Amino acid sequence: MWILGAFLAGLFLILRELVPLLQAQSSGVVYTKGHARRRVARADDPERFRALCRGRFKAMGLGVIIIAIALAWLVVNLVLMAADAALPAA
Repeated sequence: MWILGAFLAGLFLILRELVPLLQAQSSGVVYTKGHARRRVARADDPERFRALCRGRFKAMGLGVIIIAIALAWLVVNLVLMAADAALPAA
């Protein structure tokens, strides 16, 4: 059951960063994280805009890692179950 929770948590962590990243790419405006959010426009400060977008992209990595671990765990368990079922009954 924890595998389903890990998938959902990883998906949440990815979408939490992906949605603002897609909005920033389409509108040309990204907001900083934190309490005092600041608006950074692509036209005004392109280097900072790219850096903030790169940071959002890197932040999705934890969600990808969590999903990969849960998927690997699921595959290993399915292979072990299939191997156990293939053994003759003693």
